[in-house]
Parts: sequence; structure tokens; C-alpha cells
Amino acid sequence: MIPEELICLAAQIAGASQPEDVFELPKANAVKKQLITSIKHVFLRLSQIVDPDFYPSSPEARVIASAAFARLKMFYEEAMLKVEAGTYGAAAGPNAERANNGAVITTSSHTYHVERALAQGDLSSVYIGTMEGADQGKIVIKVAEDPADNDLMMNELKTLRYLATDPGPYGKHLPQVIEDIRTQDQRTGIIMRFIEGVDLNQIRAKYTGGIPARHIIWIFRRTLSVLGYAHSKGVVHGNIEPTHIVVSPPDHNVFLIDWAYSVYKPAATGQKFRALNEKYSAPEVKEQKPPLPQSDLYSAGKCMIYLLGGNIDTNEMPAEVDERIRRFIQFFVRESPQQRPSDAWAMYHELDDLREKVFGAHQFIEFKM
Repeated sequence: MIPEELICLAAQIAGASQPEDVFELPKANAVKKQLITSIKHVFLRLSQIVDPDFYPSSPEARVIASAAFARLKMFYEEAMLKVEAGTYGAAAGPNAERANNGAVITTSSHTYHVERALAQGDLSSVYIGTMEGADQGKIVIKVAEDPADNDLMMNELKTLRYLATDPGPYGKHLPQVIEDIRTQDQRTGIIMRFIEGVDLNQIRAKYTGGIPARHIIWIFRRTLSVLGYAHSKGVVHGNIEPTHIVVSPPDHNVFLIDWAYSVYKPAATGQKFRALNEKYSAPEVKEQKPPLPQSDLYSAGKCMIYLLGGNIDTNEMPAEVDERIRRFIQFFVRESPQQRPSDAWAMYHELDDLREKVFGAHQFIEFKM
């Protein structure tokens, strides 16, 4: 049985054309902080009705709730963008167009047109837009949710700029920073070039049984390549999981993103792990032991098991995956860091040799999405 409250709210959300239809108009003279608090309060209240996890025993209710919840989150992200731009409620009406949601950010260097919200995380909101001028193109703006998270945003900014100091082939695997900004309420933002690609979760959504093993070779090799570079510069990523590995199917490029939790030369600086992912973090993270390159390699190995359609709890992979590939990946996810590989570049070359043994001479095979 589908609760009537869920049916009514799902219909209301489906019929909405703008955030104001869902989160209501602002009160007269409401300041930015009051708007944010009000919108978040409504979002949490409505989430308690349309969160699909609240309906484990009703497949029909879960389907309705999933669609409504996804649309609710979209409107929430758009509402926050309009609040940031100072336009929330300004164009509220049944025929208001979503094009009015955009904002313009002007700095001493560039002018950016913010188009829409792209993603919402615990730490930050990410928006997509375009940049004017000779360097025009698509950009993303990553803004801290709270000024208390500015240190993590600044850590990502510092890390990406540091990794960009040595020109070379590894830059093509990293986000490209354009500049940083500060909002009126003192939240740090980073403006970066837009990365055209799909993350590992999106790939698994298409390849529900896992990708063909032939493609795991180039995805893993490029991941190892950028990790080898970062580790050689003293940087441990510290938070590798499927959404942080982005693949560009047309040219087989791979990007490693979200460096907010990275640590720099932990043995010398005493920096600790900044994040724990119960599924993908190495055991030493939970045990609060010193960060190691082996910790990143463990997480990368777990991601490859997941991408192949394997079980990340048991580290088992489908039987059709060549045993030599399975053994190679399982080497990365051993419990003890001393029993794992420690040199990403060495593993990169070893995987190159393994590819030839399993599949023969290298050939480019289209990866379809």
C-alpha cells in the first residue's frame, strides 16, 4: 500500500516548475541566512516523506519516492543557487523560466555565468557554468557549504596548485584550477575547468554486471599513473572512492578528483587522515594510523573490484575475469599495508605487462556509455 501522504507530495513535486513552488516564497525582508535556514528546514521535512529508504517493504512506494526525492534534491540545489545569486523569490510565478536561476560572478580576472547546480555533497555544492573571454569554456564552481569547511577547500586548492607546478603528462588526469573566490558569507569556492566524463558509479549503473575486464586495464593504469605522480610529490589523496574517479570514454582518459582530504608528506608534517569511507578506506584509516601511499592503492583496488562487478566486502570478482587480473587486483586490498604494493608507478608498468599476457598487443577498443 502506498501512503496517501507520499502520493500527494510526489504529485506536488512533479508539478513544480521552480524551487519557490516547493520551498515557498521568502518572507518580506528575509536575509540570506534566514532563507537558507528556511529552505533547509522544508527540505528535511519533505525528505522524511519521499526518502525511498523509508519504504523497504513496498517496491511501488520506493519507485514513487525515488523519483520525487531526486526532483526534490534538484529543486533544493537550484534554490541554494538562487539564494547565492540573490534571485530567490524574485521571479516566482507559475510561468517563471528556469533560465532566470543563473547568476553572474565577476572577479578581477574573469566573468562566469552560473547555469545550474551539478551536485550536492556534505562538504560543498558544485555548480556548472561558462567562462567568458579568450579562455571561454565550461567550468564548475565548488563552494563550501559552511565557512567551517573552508580549511578543507583551501587544502584542495593548495594541493591541486602544488601538483600543477611540474608541467607534464599527469596534468591531464587532474582537475584544472582557474581561481578561487570568497562568497559574501565568507565561504571559499574553487573555480575549475569542467571535466567531461562519467564517474565509476555512473558506469556501474550502465554495466550492472560489471565492465568487460579488457577496459579495467586502461582505467586502472591511468589511475595508477596519477597516483604515482601524486605520491612522488609527497601527496596522499586520502579519499578515493567511485565518484572520485572520472572516466572520459572517447579518449580513454581518467581523472582523479576531490583532493579536499589529501595529506602532504605525513611522515614529516604529522598530518593524519581527514576522511573515512567505510567501504573504500583501508583498515589503517579507521585505526587512525599514519597515511601511506598503500592506503590510496587499497582504495583504488576496491574501486576496480566494484567496477568489474565484484563484491567489495569479500574482494571476489566475476569468474569470467581472467584469474591473473583477479590476483593482481586482490594484491592491492590486503588487510596489512606491508603486504600491499607501495609503488603505484611500478604497478602501472606491471599492469602493462599483464595486459599483453592476457590480451596480446595493445589496441584501442571503444568504451561505450
